[in-house]
Amino acid sequence: MAKATTNRKKVLTDFRRAEILAAAMTVFGKKGFEAARMDDVAQQAGIAKGTLYLYFQSKRDIYTSAVQHAGAHLQTLSAQCVRKGSNLQEKLEGFIAARLEFWGENRDLHRMLLTVGREAAHHKQTLALQRASMDALSQIFSEAAVAGEIPEQPFEQVAWAALDIIRGANERRFFGVTKAEPHVEIGTLVQLVLKTVRA
Repeated sequence: MAKATTNRKKVLTDFRRAEILAAAMTVFGKKGFEAARMDDVAQQAGIAKGTLYLYFQSKRDIYTSAVQHAGAHLQTLSAQCVRKGSNLQEKLEGFIAARLEFWGENRDLHRMLLTVGREAAHHKQTLALQRASMDALSQIFSEAAVAGEIPEQPFEQVAWAALDIIRGANERRFFGVTKAEPHVEIGTLVQLVLKTVRA
């Protein structure tokens, strides 16, 4: 009985934290990180300011938690999409599609990463998020090499370069520069990466 109560409390706590994070990203997106106040976040979340402080100590704490939460969610989504592929091309399509979809659906957080995430205080956390993606992409390349699809090469360097291309595509889409349909852009990016690793 005690375990069931503990599990229920954890579920409620996790749910409330997720609601607060979503509210905070909305506020940060509208007002900007520096102008936003904890009062604004509490109001957007529909809770008292005192309640907000039970979950997060500061705006920076909220931002850090949001990035960690998003990173875990992105890696899960990406792994699911990649598992559907049976060869390198299909796995790359899944990997890239997951990122275009995720950041397209999380525009407020994407805006935060493009601004707050580039501040010196957040470089380490932003790099950790990028490194997790690089590790996943390197793994895809390594598995393709074992399967004989591509030659062995310094996959970490290639993965970083590919991520730079994907991140640039996401930023252009975010700012409305890219007008191509996602599936067209995914196809272009996949072919570009394939040419690089097959050379």
